[in-house]
Amino acid sequence: MNGFYTPGSSWLYRLDPRVRLWMATLAIVLNLALPRPAIAAAVLAALHVLLLLGGVPIRQIGLVWRALGPLIVVILLLQPLVMGGDGAALLMLGPLQVTTAGIQAGIRYALQVSSAAFAVLLPIVTTPLNQIVHALHRLGLPYRWGMVIGLALHYLGTLGDLYTTILEAQQARGLDLAHGGVWKRARALLPTLIALVIASLRLSDSLALGLAARGLALQGRRRTFLYDMAMRPLDWLAGGIATAVCGAVLAFALLSR
Repeated sequence: MNGFYTPGSSWLYRLDPRVRLWMATLAIVLNLALPRPAIAAAVLAALHVLLLLGGVPIRQIGLVWRALGPLIVVILLLQPLVMGGDGAALLMLGPLQVTTAGIQAGIRYALQVSSAAFAVLLPIVTTPLNQIVHALHRLGLPYRWGMVIGLALHYLGTLGDLYTTILEAQQARGLDLAHGGVWKRARALLPTLIALVIASLRLSDSLALGLAARGLALQGRRRTFLYDMAMRPLDWLAGGIATAVCGAVLAFALLSR
């Protein structure tokens, strides 16, 4: 999978990219303003419904969960140990203790990380790179900054595919990661990481030459686009509904305190 975008024809794909960026921003604001497990779970569920109704393949959503899986497991295992809290102690491990408050904090952080990740991925999985850069530029970001952000998001998937290819090639040549301790496995991965760094440097050099050949470094020139962006009634409706829902949730949470 080269990057995250997969072409689609549903209403979500046809929305203005700025609306999708706004939806992602609202979801992150809810996560930060209301750090509660119920809010994070509701935002995560709403994002899944939005992606599924918008025509994003279930397989692509599963790939995101597969990538998030190790991080979620680490949060759920370590957070209860790091943050004991004042709840009832369920398990004692020397100076460390697992409490109900620590488990609740781990679940909350896991839900927040998951919902924030899917919020960020909402505009990425439904928008091609050139439209993301154009949308950021129309929102006031300098074109070069938008290009840097767009390329970084685009090449995350490329680097992941490149790492998988190199690792499979190393395993075909006898690399064994199934035996030995953690330190031995980490040392066995060192040649793979070195090869990944070299391949990334070659890729960045080719990318820099390609951008220079297309005039990215030219100064004093007004940049134009083949197709300009314009908000349509559907875009205003979707953005308004998302804003109203976010405002209602924030107002309800503040009034219920």
